[in-house]
Amino acid sequence: MNELSGAQRFEQLSEENKSRYLAINRQMVRLARDFAVPIIFAPPLSVGGKINGASGCVLRLDSGVFVITASHVVAGYEERVGKGERLNWQVGNLPPFDPVSRVEWRSREKDIAFLRISENEARNIGPCIIAAPRRWPINPPKEGQLVLVAGYPKGLREENPSAGWIGSGPYSAIFRVTIAEANCCKCLIERKDLIGFEGGRLPEPGADVGGLSGGPVLLVDTLDFPLIGVVTDRCEMSLAELEILQFATLESVMIGANC
Repeated sequence: MNELSGAQRFEQLSEENKSRYLAINRQMVRLARDFAVPIIFAPPLSVGGKINGASGCVLRLDSGVFVITASHVVAGYEERVGKGERLNWQVGNLPPFDPVSRVEWRSREKDIAFLRISENEARNIGPCIIAAPRRWPINPPKEGQLVLVAGYPKGLREENPSAGWIGSGPYSAIFRVTIAEANCCKCLIERKDLIGFEGGRLPEPGADVGGLSGGPVLLVDTLDFPLIGVVTDRCEMSLAELEILQFATLESVMIGANC
């Protein structure tokens, strides 16, 4: 006998328990969304050109405050600048700055980059929660644990270059860690298991989630929701019925102590 999917088990709940389940999970995904900050790099709007989007989050340690994102996001900026493009790199509400000059720690292999920002920039970056872990480095997640994922995919981005603005549409979800390896975890996502907590439609198969890279991954814990990693990849398999989300974990990032 086939095991019921998560969505099928949800449908078997009473209406009261369904409402309770949705309310709790809706609060969690909204919390995850509050940790994410949008990253955009593109030519000045007056010039026009390709717009690249990504995601990040902000971490405060004893050694300073850092914007964390995926290393390949910074590499994308470097590649375009290396070809002679004039680009603005913008994180949240901050004025444009050069991310390469801000790199405090980076691993291309792990696909993580830490960019140092000032306390004043941290105050002005926008309405995102700044993570401050109880201990550093953090413990990696284990197989079977739940994680919250958030970011700003391209498919939800709003652009109006003629008016001089680029808007970012937030995304957040709860997934289960399927594979836990050194410095990297994967979540295998079956569409039949997905449940919409916000009451709207779920993303269609094949929906563009590019731009989610660098977004925060939080562990669903009994005490709090610690930042444990950043999204590095998401791909589709089996005719869009199965997806794999991959994230780099932060336990090996030795960038100062935190009390």
